[in-house]
Amino acid sequence: MTTTLNAPHTSGAEQEHNRVATTTVADFSADHLLRLLKGDVYAVRVRGLVTGEALAGLRERFVGRDDHGPLATDPQFRRIGHAFSEVAPTDQSRYFADAATHRNRLREIAAPFQYPSDAVRILLDEAWPTGTTLLTSESQKFFAGVARYQQAGVDLEPHTDNIARNLPDDDLGIRRQLSVNVYLDVPDNGGELEIWDAYPTENDYRELSGERVWGVDRAAVGEPALVVRPGVGEAIFIDPRRVHAVAPSHDRPRVTVGLFVGVRGQDQPLAVWS
Repeated sequence: MTTTLNAPHTSGAEQEHNRVATTTVADFSADHLLRLLKGDVYAVRVRGLVTGEALAGLRERFVGRDDHGPLATDPQFRRIGHAFSEVAPTDQSRYFADAATHRNRLREIAAPFQYPSDAVRILLDEAWPTGTTLLTSESQKFFAGVARYQQAGVDLEPHTDNIARNLPDDDLGIRRQLSVNVYLDVPDNGGELEIWDAYPTENDYRELSGERVWGVDRAAVGEPALVVRPGVGEAIFIDPRRVHAVAPSHDRPRVTVGLFVGVRGQDQPLAVWS
């Protein structure tokens, strides 16, 4: 059964709607992340992460830009800042060398407003008992907060994200991975977040992918269990081990800021990266 959510208005109190936990910045807590990690909910949406003058200012600075570059794994997707999963093992030193440059560039574009990935890091730091840091590998800081532009007509097909594919081989202690996107623009038609029930193993995922370099055919996974229409200014967390996708836009690009959240254990800090 597919559940479609049309971003119902909330007054700030937490609401529960089927498989989505909806909350506010003030009410967000570690319990929301734990429920997501346990599979009790499919998504956690945080209303109003960016609001008012800051949201208007960020939209003015990021929506409609044309200086974004092609995603290495699929050039039809555009972005500012590189994700670690995009770089080949031989280019990992370049990723770390460029990380500070990407952070500074995006903060300069956002100024005087706070860049959304910094807002997510503060939200997590204040909610998680042992705080949240920028992920570090051998004293090298990761970048966190890719600005993504999903152009009209482009289908972000069903896929999963996995620590083994999204992090270096080094043991950084990350045992689980969540993903979060902050929405700066959402098309009037299309651009919905789609989530399936399945948590395929890596072997099952490779089998579903077949000869494809990335993702799986929609026909191979059927209809999603949940469809969420994001709201501008909100953040949505998911467990990316579940198969998920973004429906094509039918009018204008979908603009988001995305990062991963690494979980080592409840008694250790979270770590963020892209």
